[in-house]
Amino acid sequence: MNTLTIHDLELWTHIGVPEEERKTEQRILVTIELLSDLSPVGKTDDVTQGIDYEQLVHDVRVLAKIERKTIERLAEDIAAMILKSYKPESVKVSVLKQPLPGVRGVKATITRP
Repeated sequence: MNTLTIHDLELWTHIGVPEEERKTEQRILVTIELLSDLSPVGKTDDVTQGIDYEQLVHDVRVLAKIERKTIERLAEDIAAMILKSYKPESVKVSVLKQPLPGVRGVKATITRP
């Protein structure tokens, strides 16, 4: 098995339970881990069977443009899109936002097979 991790992908999106919070875009950080058996990536330079992470990042950015109330929903939507489009064995998605003064952040993490 191979793991591909995209660390701290910066996204700007309208997110939050109160309507007032969703009025302006907020900065969130997304970390994505894909577990896959897509050999020969790592053994040769033939990346034709690998995951195109540049396209994956683009797809996540597009998905993040949709307004949501919770970071949990965003994590679920990202995981579902990745499982459908990229077909890894499993995916782990963490979404971090900094909604409160004096709090470094609030993070939701999900893993889906």
